[in-house]
Amino acid sequence: MEYLYCEKMNRQLCFNGSYIYACTVGNNTKSNSNLIIKENYNGEPIDAEQFFVEREQIKLDAKNGKIPENCEGCHYLQLRDWDNVAADRKIDYILISNYKRCNSRCIYCISRTDYNPKKDKNPETYNIIPVIKDMIDKGYVSEDTKFDFAGGECTLYPYFEELLTLLINSGIKNIIIHSNAIIYSKAIENGIKTGMVSLCVSTDSGRKRTHEKIKGVRTYDKVWKNIKKYNKSKSQQTNNSVSVKYIVVENVNDNEKEIYDWLRKVKKSGIKTVRFNADNDIFIKYQNDKNYNHPYLAKIIVLTEFFVKCAQVYDIKYELDYNVDAAYKMLNIKKPDCFGY
Repeated sequence: MEYLYCEKMNRQLCFNGSYIYACTVGNNTKSNSNLIIKENYNGEPIDAEQFFVEREQIKLDAKNGKIPENCEGCHYLQLRDWDNVAADRKIDYILISNYKRCNSRCIYCISRTDYNPKKDKNPETYNIIPVIKDMIDKGYVSEDTKFDFAGGECTLYPYFEELLTLLINSGIKNIIIHSNAIIYSKAIENGIKTGMVSLCVSTDSGRKRTHEKIKGVRTYDKVWKNIKKYNKSKSQQTNNSVSVKYIVVENVNDNEKEIYDWLRKVKKSGIKTVRFNADNDIFIKYQNDKNYNHPYLAKIIVLTEFFVKCAQVYDIKYELDYNVDAAYKMLNIKKPDCFGY
């Protein structure tokens, strides 16, 4: 039987600040909010079995035509036969984003409004290691579970290196780390060497002046130096990668020259894979426009098509991230195939 549902609803755990969400793409919903699993969370033990029971009820409700309010209108809902999909007691994806501390001030960061680095040098955050270890020990997490670090700056999270070591020693094969690469981490380098860790750094520009405007810090040369160093540590025998990302920011880097200069910088740096996305604020601002007909959504498509063309010329593998994906879905336009992914 076909019904609207989404695999994120019962296969993912997103530790985000003091919340646990089912996903973090709520900007694609009518309410601009995420499906909440727990509120006011501070590292307490999780009853994973109860989690799956609750997810199964959501799936049954979806089968009966009832979608959670926070998921209504989401572009990731799919009409298909979901009865035998994601039926086991395994978690496919875990986001580690319970920390906010950062050493840059990216103008698109969702934490920039409630975190002040001058007043909060070392904000307290809970130790997530016992929770993750418990799920590994009980079999809810397997070697195929994807772990994604994307909070503040992961290298400043006090439990980062210990947690990363635990995941690697547990045989987790797919660990994604988002870092601004201002601080060089030996733990990340070692993870890249094992083939279990892939690193993604949002550089967002091909020019120093634009980079400083977006990041709020003067670290352009240091970041690219560290990216090159990470890239040299890659093993040729594994599928891990060091990639860089470009996030389109309205009236800052949303032009073809900046994208072209960025890809040229990528090519010269020896990076083989890139990601392309758009600022969340763009969708919060424009997605409620009647029939999703705002010209800026169309501009994202134009910039994406230019990016794809240039990446193909440079023979660089690319992936289009969820906000770009949402723009294509909102305007009912076929998204380009990802080259090399």
